[in-house]
This record gives sequence, structure tokens and C-alpha cells, in this order.
Amino acid sequence: MLFSPVPFGKIILDPNTLKEDRKKCIKAGPCGMGERALYLNSFYLSRRYYVVYSEIRRVFKRIAMSSGGFTGKGAFSTIPYLVVVLKDGREKQCNFKVEENVDVILKWIAKNHPEISTVTEKAERAAALQKGQAKADVPKEIQHEIDRIRSDEAYLEKKPEIYQRLSAAVRRKRTIDQMPKSSVILVSAIALVGFIGLASGIYFLTSGEPYGPYLLLFGAAFLFFSLAAGTLPVGRNTKAAVEKEWRTAVAESERYISGKAGFFLPPQYAHPIVCERMIRVLESGRAKTCREALETVKSDLKGLNSGVKVSQEEHDEVVQVKPMFLECDYQDKI
Repeated sequence: MLFSPVPFGKIILDPNTLKEDRKKCIKAGPCGMGERALYLNSFYLSRRYYVVYSEIRRVFKRIAMSSGGFTGKGAFSTIPYLVVVLKDGREKQCNFKVEENVDVILKWIAKNHPEISTVTEKAERAAALQKGQAKADVPKEIQHEIDRIRSDEAYLEKKPEIYQRLSAAVRRKRTIDQMPKSSVILVSAIALVGFIGLASGIYFLTSGEPYGPYLLLFGAAFLFFSLAAGTLPVGRNTKAAVEKEWRTAVAESERYISGKAGFFLPPQYAHPIVCERMIRVLESGRAKTCREALETVKSDLKGLNSGVKVSQEEHDEVVQVKPMFLECDYQDKI
């Protein structure tokens, strides 16, 4: 098998078993989840390595911040990674272009291999501490509100593609909307030069001129660079396209939640992370009703900006849901 995966762990699968498992694996970005092993990418090749699940201690998401951070400014606001830690202490970090693919892997592992932790050690300790500090007896009226939110959260988890599309669409919209005009102009100019070079190269190549191939190569390189940058205002990168994508995602969310009587959250905020943050607010005694809990969550998110230091786990939550609130100016109606 060409470019057959190589083992990252110590357990080596039989070649035929490996070939069949990799062929049937569920692909998520450059990685994949097989029945026998988790497939990891190298810098250049997808699913280049494999490690059997029995060797894995934990798998979690790591986010690298680029300039712009919580403001969403710049071509990229976050760079997602999947981190795999083996029981022997070795660690591998896999880079992704789309953060939702990392979430898909973590959810799949949590469901199919619950023995593998999907959070960092620090997050585990914090969760244990929070659980230990939780009140032993939550008032009945507050517990009723918590149960209501948990029911809504469980309903959302039945179709995760709805809230994942909602989160991805709003982050994409804010990235395109806030992209500096200077960057757009520069990339557009590079694309124009590339197109002219490509067309000139084809013309001179057919004319038999010796410099035709060079113009063709340079023109193609400039054009491909401008397209790869993801900032060229064409196709899905136009403001009209991302606005339509966001509106469609909200409409899909609204249609879905309308199928559950008494669903509390507005469609543009219907995300399990928002539910979890509301539950934590209620459990801590900072609110007594769902309405108060939502307003407290809004207040907490407003207080977080690029100058505030937060934990990795807090950051992972904020980058998922804060753009929704920013886009709607923290209002319940859009």
C-alpha cells in the first residue's frame, strides 16, 4: 500500500488488518477514526500515522491564538490542533484547518472509547474541584431550571450538525466582515497579476516564445497563492455569501428547536456550551432562573476580550459561542 501508515505507538497491526481498517475509517479533516486505531496526520500527509486506542491516555483540543484573538480580526483568529497523549508519555500534535473536525473526533472518541479522556489534566482537576465545591442541596426551584436546560442540551446533542454549522457560520462571517480592506486589496492585486501572467504565459507559449513557460508558472503560482490565502472576495468569501450562510444556519436552528416544546434559548444562541455555562451559573447561585442565567452568561462573555487571560478550556468555550453573541449584539432578537 502506497504511503502505508506507520505506527506512532508500540503496537503494530497486521498489514491486511491495517489496510482494511484505514480504508473504512471515518475521516475528519486530516485524521480518521478506525475500528482498531486512530489515524493521525503528518505535516504534509493525511492519516500518515496510526495508534491503537489501548495505547492512548488522552486526546484533547489545543488552540493557538493569532493576532486578533477574541476580536476576530485578521485572516485567522485561531489555529486548532488535536493533541494525542500516549500512556508512555509521548505526545503528538496534529494541525487542522477546520476546528469543527477536531470536535468531531473528540465527540466520537468520547462516545466510542469513554476510557480515553478528551480533556487536559488541568481541566480534569478543575472539574473535580468544581464538583467537590458544588452545593450538596440545590434548591428545588433552581434544580427545576437546571433540569430544563439539561433537557434542551440533550435535544441539541441529537443533531450536533445544527449547532456546529451555526458556530462555524458566524465565525466565518465575522472573519470576512472584519477583514482589513488593505488585505483584500493586496490579495486581489496578487490574483490579478497572477491571472495576467497566466494568460500571457498561455499566449506566448502558443506563439513559441521561450519565456512563455516562465510566465505561465509565475502566473499560476501568484493565482494559487491568492486563492489559498482565503481572503479573495469571490465565491463563498464574499460578504453576501457569508451573510446568507449565517442566516441559513439560524433558520435551520430555529426550525429544529421549534420541534421541542418550551425550548428556552433563542435559535442564534442554541449551543450546548451556552447551556453548560447557564447550568454552571445556576449551580453557583449567581442566578435563580433561566432568564437570569442567560443574562449572566452574556455579562460574562462581554467581560472577556483580548486583554483578559483565561484558561485553555475557557478559551475553547468562548471561541465557539462568543461570536454568536457579538454578531447579534447580545440581543435575543435579530
